[in-house]
Amino acid sequence: MKNQLLKFISYLFILFGKNLFSQLPSELNHPSNIILKRLSANGLLNLDYFGKNNLSAIEIDKILKNNSSDIIIRSLWDIRPPSKDTVKIPTVNKNKFRQFYKSLTLSNLKDQKNYLYQSFFDSTSIWLSIGENISFQPDQSTTEFQFIDNITVNGIIDNKIFLSSSFSMLRHSGDHIWVSDNYKDEWTKYFPDVDMTFWYTNYTSLYVKNHILDIEFSNRPFSWGWSSGNSPILSATAVPFNRFSIYKKVGNFNFEYFHGSLLDQSINEIHLENSKIEKFIAGHRAQFILNNNLNFSFSELVVYGNRSPELGYLNPISFFWAQEHNMGDLDNILLAFDFGYRVFPGIIFYNTLVLDELSWQDLFSNWWGNKYSYQLGMFISSKNMKMPDLRIEYTATRPWTYTHTDFSYTNRGTPLGTPNGPSSISFRLESFYLPSPKLIIQFSFENIQKGIGMGSMIHDNYDNRNKENDWETEFLLDQYYSKNMTEIKLSYYITNMIKIKGTLKANQLGNSYEFIYGEINKINKEFILGLYMKW
Repeated sequence: MKNQLLKFISYLFILFGKNLFSQLPSELNHPSNIILKRLSANGLLNLDYFGKNNLSAIEIDKILKNNSSDIIIRSLWDIRPPSKDTVKIPTVNKNKFRQFYKSLTLSNLKDQKNYLYQSFFDSTSIWLSIGENISFQPDQSTTEFQFIDNITVNGIIDNKIFLSSSFSMLRHSGDHIWVSDNYKDEWTKYFPDVDMTFWYTNYTSLYVKNHILDIEFSNRPFSWGWSSGNSPILSATAVPFNRFSIYKKVGNFNFEYFHGSLLDQSINEIHLENSKIEKFIAGHRAQFILNNNLNFSFSELVVYGNRSPELGYLNPISFFWAQEHNMGDLDNILLAFDFGYRVFPGIIFYNTLVLDELSWQDLFSNWWGNKYSYQLGMFISSKNMKMPDLRIEYTATRPWTYTHTDFSYTNRGTPLGTPNGPSSISFRLESFYLPSPKLIIQFSFENIQKGIGMGSMIHDNYDNRNKENDWETEFLLDQYYSKNMTEIKLSYYITNMIKIKGTLKANQLGNSYEFIYGEINKINKEFILGLYMKW
């Protein structure tokens, strides 16, 4: 079966490899992404741009490059592709080590961005950049540092193939990771000789396109839904996974499909047991652009495993719900409906409903099998880029949602949907503020109410539930706790290539938290300060 999958993927390359086009992904919540969302909210761009969290850096540059705003120029400065020099030599190799210190001091946004290495030959361009991030927590009793060494290679071939690969080596002083802002449950190893803990990340993207279909091979973070990071369909905060995707746009209809590989356990558990359970995910999403102000989408997702990739789920246009029932009812199926509506320029309202399982006749009862998550959101933005925007979100998830007897909706133990998991209700405020080209401020506040007991954890097996309570399963179960989470992030550009980054987090534990931890109304604070350089 695995050989058949490899042949299938190879066939796609052969079929679409003649006329290819590609894009370079941008970071989720990159300032340029925020600006495009604001322009979309104000009716200056299609509503599509607001609902996308994985926009192409090439597309962003094409849309914004003629804008004279310093804030917009700043947002594009570190993502736009290099420009060919006006020279007659067909190949231009630029090694800038001799100009390194001079480059670090540049602060004029009119200066052309030059990468560490960039080469042009005929219609092919390749460029390489490096980054260094040093961060620590000043409020810790012991001073421990975290270092991130990053190297990114991007390429464009014949303006039809775009590829990107970013490798990071993270080093943390000591045996425990205190500076946790960049740790996403990767495998770590401590080296006592140097008193350092090491771990690595590698995000890649190869996106191919022609007039028939677009194809992408990637493991970069991505999201489905209208939330900036907390969508109950596919959350941007989830641990990314390897996948191949297919895209097609026809008029006002957008179609997206992917098939990926998940890890059923944490990285440390896999290393300890020296074994891995086969676990896969497939999903497809159809978006209908009804008019300039209203988009509607339908999505299906399935998580399965303990066997080779299923041909029924490799078919992009197959209805997974019917396939799963007719293959033995073994897998974890989710349906999702969402829409975004621009009420008038400056305000977007959006709604998402994820159905795991339900009975229509018992929809408003406390039957345990009513498993669903819904989200209501509103985004408000001024046309003035120097004014802060505001996002308001309410997300509620019933107990047992996303859970399964074998395959929970997780990767490496982390939820793929709403980060708070089943039996949770959250109210979230979020704002981005760009008062000047040098300063970016992000603020968020979230109140979370979380159930306690069976059905509240995403790894709970619903076969082990107390069936005597099947008709008395409250939204937050019988016990719950509450938590307030506040986060402020600041980025200040000293020069074009150097910026200071600060993160302040404050978590307050509320009622019934003593049920688990014996503490109440305690405020935990975390302050991270860092210096970031990218060339």
